[in-house]
Amino acid sequence: MTNGGPAHATYFLSMYLYDNAFVYLQMGYASAMAWIMLLIVLALTALAFVSSGRWVHYQGKIERS
Repeated sequence: MTNGGPAHATYFLSMYLYDNAFVYLQMGYASAMAWIMLLIVLALTALAFVSSGRWVHYQGKIERS
């Protein structure tokens, strides 16, 4: 939307990856960046799943009479 904004303030990793792949045609570098980004997302997802026991409360079975 802002193409990186003033002084690349909004230039995120995904936009950098896109530019390397389709603007500069550096497909190998962009592919390596995509794999690294996938590993980072997987690690953060695993961390969220492992730590969710501390910040999510499951009430358990409700007994009704």
